[in-house]
Amino acid sequence: MAVYEGMFILDPTKFARDPGAATQQVADLITTHGGTVLAARLWDERKLAYPIKGHKKGVYWLTYFKMPGPGLTSLERQCEITDEIIRKLVLKVDDRIADALVQHALAGDAAPRRSPPAAPATPAAAPPA
Repeated sequence: MAVYEGMFILDPTKFARDPGAATQQVADLITTHGGTVLAARLWDERKLAYPIKGHKKGVYWLTYFKMPGPGLTSLERQCEITDEIIRKLVLKVDDRIADALVQHALAGDAAPRRSPPAAPATPAAAPPA
């Protein structure tokens, strides 16, 4: 079975009401079509570049899963008709990096973030001699 990365944009109002149910629906869709969820986590909630199905914001849910190829077509079709999913993108992950991506997703925000480099100090102007 191949490993896939799925980025699902969920309806923010339904996610706010019951985050567990909205995210469980994504997991249920994957398992119903013969897949196994390896990692799933909230990625971000953002303003969309343009309205999608009347929504100006979306909740981005990142999922890594294993699934046989024939099940992917039916999964994508089911995502199109599910109300909680505004948009989806499913990509096949290269086998050489699949484990590293899954581990990174499982770590989530536990990894320390680097702070931006400090701006160089501007030297004070020397008084005229």
